[in-house]
Amino acid sequence: MAINRATDLSNASNDLLLASVITERVATVMRPLVTVKTIPQGRNQITANTFGTVSISALTDGVDLAAPSSFTPTQFTLTASERGAMVVITDKARRETVGNVESDAGQELGNALAEDFDTQLFGQFDSFSTNALGSSSTEITLVYALSGYSLLYGNSTQPVPATGKISYVGHTFTIAKLQSLLSIPGTSNIPPSLQGAALEAGIGRGKYQVGVLFDMGVYHSPKLTVASNAAKGAIFHEQALYVAEEARPRIEEERNASLRATEYVIVRDDGVGIRENEWGCEMHFDAATPSGTTTL
Repeated sequence: MAINRATDLSNASNDLLLASVITERVATVMRPLVTVKTIPQGRNQITANTFGTVSISALTDGVDLAAPSSFTPTQFTLTASERGAMVVITDKARRETVGNVESDAGQELGNALAEDFDTQLFGQFDSFSTNALGSSSTEITLVYALSGYSLLYGNSTQPVPATGKISYVGHTFTIAKLQSLLSIPGTSNIPPSLQGAALEAGIGRGKYQVGVLFDMGVYHSPKLTVASNAAKGAIFHEQALYVAEEARPRIEEERNASLRATEYVIVRDDGVGIRENEWGCEMHFDAATPSGTTTL
């Protein structure tokens, strides 16, 4: 994605915007895993269609095909709304800071933008009501992970599309427990190569991906809400969750002379929602803080 350097922005604004956008790209968990649609100019929402399944039947020569399958679309609408923040950098902060204070502020804004973007999508996990596994007192297992994956393909109402990636996003402590089940050499019949991969995939590396399991990417985030020592993650197809994007983060700068400071306002404009409920599975599992003993 190109970064526009508007002529009416100061170099300081450009430094802040550049740092925030680059940081957001790295810090977000969800953006690469969902479908992002751009809202056309002059509108504030998009409408997408979902369709039922089509049945194929045997035909008899010379006999009319008189029972067509219904192909009535179901529509859902996503409306964009603005979300943003303001950073105030004082003249004194500039004088007393070693390095580029705008870049530092931009990194913090980028982290905040990524966390807010992910949180909006995490809030949709609880709405995957057709397929749901676990409870507040249940610990994650490999069987649960495989069950969630199979529910997406095996449900008879609306199986997921044949193409497109499947992802599992869970709380950091939940996914750490899943990793531990794969990485205890000599105690199970799990192939050593898979155990080694689980050991090498460190929590917190890069874009929060810890590996690939059952052909689905496995990701963690500490930002999922924990209640009663459990958190709701999800296994979902990339088309299950939509983002309607009217405007990527943009910035405005204003000098406040009485405050001896410069105000920077950064805003994005988007909306999120579920396209097809059956294309996701809620994963509600234990996310208690690890005790540091032999088990998580």
